[in-house]
Amino acid sequence: MNLKKNFGKNLQKYRKFRGLTQEKLAELVGVDVTSISSIETGKYFPSADNLSKLADVLQVQFSDLFDFDFMCPEEEVFEDIIKIIASFKNDKKRLNTIKIFVKSLI
Repeated sequence: MNLKKNFGKNLQKYRKFRGLTQEKLAELVGVDVTSISSIETGKYFPSADNLSKLADVLQVQFSDLFDFDFMCPEEEVFEDIIKIIASFKNDKKRLNTIKIFVKSLI
């Protein structure tokens, strides 16, 4: 796994989700736009200070920037979800909570 490239893809995902251009994100973080571009392409990795600023501006937890599960194949994600749900097969209350949550997403 290439940490810089995966981080960059994740950063781009959150930036677009927030409706920000690279220019606007750069302005809000206090860096130049080439820095954001270089991070998103995996060329560079942000400093610790800028990691914190990025999380704040994008309104995500610091750890979310390092959650690369979205890059897993869809089949693997589906299998993981099934395993998690199956682990609650004897817990009617939790299964019902999961059902309610899933229905709220639809």
